[in-house]
Amino acid sequence: MLPEIYRSRYFIITGILIFICFAIIGIFISVQSGKRTRQISIDMATKVYQLKSTVIKNEFHSFLKGLDDIAPVVKQLPNKTALQQNLPSVEALLLNHPYINDGFYILVNGQDTLQSAVRKQGDHYEHLPLQQYQLQLLAASGSNSNAIVNIADSLHWLTISKYQLADSSVLIAGLDINLRQLQHHLWSVDTTGRAYAFITDQQGVYISHPEEQLIGEKMLTTSLPVSGRKRLGDSITSYETVTSSYLQLPVLRYYTPLQLAGTQWTLVVDTPLLAVDEDVKAIEKYMLLLFISTGIIILALIAWAQTKWQKEFVLRQQAELTRKELLAEKQTLGLIAEKQQKHNALLQLNTLKDKVDPHFLFNSLNSLNALIEQSPELAKSFVMKLSHVYRYVLDAYPDKLTTVAAELHFANEYFFLLKIRFGQALAPLEIQISDEHMQRQVPFVSLQTLIENAVKHNIVSKEMPLQISIQSEDDHIVITNNLQLRKDVKGSGNQGLYYLQSIYSYLGNQQFRYGVEGSYFKCYLPVLPASK
Repeated sequence: MLPEIYRSRYFIITGILIFICFAIIGIFISVQSGKRTRQISIDMATKVYQLKSTVIKNEFHSFLKGLDDIAPVVKQLPNKTALQQNLPSVEALLLNHPYINDGFYILVNGQDTLQSAVRKQGDHYEHLPLQQYQLQLLAASGSNSNAIVNIADSLHWLTISKYQLADSSVLIAGLDINLRQLQHHLWSVDTTGRAYAFITDQQGVYISHPEEQLIGEKMLTTSLPVSGRKRLGDSITSYETVTSSYLQLPVLRYYTPLQLAGTQWTLVVDTPLLAVDEDVKAIEKYMLLLFISTGIIILALIAWAQTKWQKEFVLRQQAELTRKELLAEKQTLGLIAEKQQKHNALLQLNTLKDKVDPHFLFNSLNSLNALIEQSPELAKSFVMKLSHVYRYVLDAYPDKLTTVAAELHFANEYFFLLKIRFGQALAPLEIQISDEHMQRQVPFVSLQTLIENAVKHNIVSKEMPLQISIQSEDDHIVITNNLQLRKDVKGSGNQGLYYLQSIYSYLGNQQFRYGVEGSYFKCYLPVLPASK
């Protein structure tokens, strides 16, 4: 017999509704995600195009920079003679781009004519007679002229500019750019870009292309458009989806005008699509299957939950009662342990205080006795520091915690008394505590305890000075001393460390630690939050 839940009309209706809802949601989300994925692909491809087109345009403008650079120089020259004297400078400016090596010019003054072609060879310039195709362009020149000519097995771009001197002399200068050689330079431009670019003239002839053999050839119509052209926001750039014959992949192809010295060229940038239709359809199918599967799983879980609920409810009630009993017992044991830890810490603190009082007072009075005759003023300071130390030790701290700032002040007072006693055998105390730690808390007399341990267990002499430092490190204050252990110290050396261990255990902090690290003894005091 099937359980009642499986045969109930409620279960059937609930299952059908869940299945339909998940199917509708899955279809809707898959359609919307597909649209958004396509738009994201176009937006990202447009960004890539904008970067690539900017790089290419800047490069081509830089090729013609020589023609612009000579204009202000020529305008400052009064006559033909002056220009002839400055021809080396004009030639250097004309061919100042590292990848433009060929130029030419003609200087006309009435019937006098001076003409020459210039070729850059490393650091010097070679003068050659003008080629026939260069003469033809000069003869047909206006103020600015351009020509694309086939020379041997390469395509040359010729561009000229005309400049007039004050004595009516005319200088016509031009650049002869081998486009196939120039393509070698363009390969090294924007090597990390995810698009490639080429340029065509008004007749569709390739001016530049990553496939060098296509330069000078007419653009074929094999790259059939997949969709009609659309315009970008700048109104002069259009794009379409085509299959690239170069990449053999669907790409977004962007067309934008490229106007250089009177040319009417078109810059074309092909950007591979980041998400193609096949991937989008696959995502849609997987999402639909995901939602249908999820609906079926949820339906099965509802049925399973109904059959298990009653049994689990009883078990949970029993487990909850047991848990409460164990928790109450644990809390009772915890309170007992906490009281015991606090009691142990207080006993150890009182023991430390008892040790500080007679032993430290005896040594301090001996030091004071020697100071009274040697330096009365220093003796007065010594007495004040000593009184501050005992006042601090005798103060009551109910929670046995005090601020880092107070502990540092007490440690400095205590160290001053030690410094009077040991002199140069005790190096100056190094303190580097962050402002954040100053208002945090540490156990009472913790710093003084660790300084006293360092002095007690290590050799303190002028030949081997003891160095002690107190520094902030993450959530700890680290007390460090160089390790030069005495051999005559007997027992009870760890009472101060046991006190600190007990205090931190009582407070629930187990990060207090100490030990030898290389040639140093280090103790890590965790800093605790300030009391509210």
